[in-house]
Amino acid sequence: KRVLARRRDRTHCSSGLTQWEGHLQDRGCRAERSGDVASSGGRGPLHRLGILIVSPHRIEREGLRLVVEDDDALVVLGLAADAVEALSLLEESTPDVVVIGWSLREADCVDVVERLHAVRPSVPLLVISTDPGPKRIQKTLAAGARAFLPVDVEPDDLIHAVRTATKGETVLHPTLVPAFLAHLSSGPREDAPRRSLDTRTRREQGVVRLLARGLGDRDIAQHLFVSVRTVQTHLSQIYAKLGVHTRTEAALLAVREGWVSLTPDD
Repeated sequence: KRVLARRRDRTHCSSGLTQWEGHLQDRGCRAERSGDVASSGGRGPLHRLGILIVSPHRIEREGLRLVVEDDDALVVLGLAADAVEALSLLEESTPDVVVIGWSLREADCVDVVERLHAVRPSVPLLVISTDPGPKRIQKTLAAGARAFLPVDVEPDDLIHAVRTATKGETVLHPTLVPAFLAHLSSGPREDAPRRSLDTRTRREQGVVRLLARGLGDRDIAQHLFVSVRTVQTHLSQIYAKLGVHTRTEAALLAVREGWVSLTPDD
């Protein structure tokens, strides 16, 4: 009986590990069974986006790791507590995205962004913040960040932002767009030739104005009584005409050029 008991204990210990390790081990088994490392459409191994997470608190880093790695196409390459550790990890590998957690103070966050951007300007920096005010967003983006999200962002939205940032696009959470654009529109304008919105059709002009108010594709479709696919077609045409690549860039351009007046009643 004692021999059997010892065998059961050894079996339990070898399969249990810790709660975190067990979770990640289980995810690895699922990924292997689902073909995560197998060929994809006959084009070789499936590429997994590498993520570096920066946060001063371990529980925050581990929490972000679990959210990120819940997507089989993403893998965490390293965890850093500050800019020094992050820079050290950047010397060892090149992540596809760096996610910066919300526990950093504004000055520390901007400093981390500036230092990482100076070393690896091609790596997108995604910031999650408890203070998504317009001025902080502006400082963070000016320092070199590619994306800015509020701390209460949904996990799916975070994953989507990570993927979007890797495509070279600027990402600003839809809930932050109206206040940020209003902040920009209230600032001094440069004395530069303004582009005309006349080259856009009336429907495209309507889409741009709703876009600048922070509406998503579905809400724009409801306002204009068209399908979501129609809205997406208009957006593609708008991007081509304006020479931009994302909805955020289109919205910023609309405000800067004076096409949209963001008043409280707008």
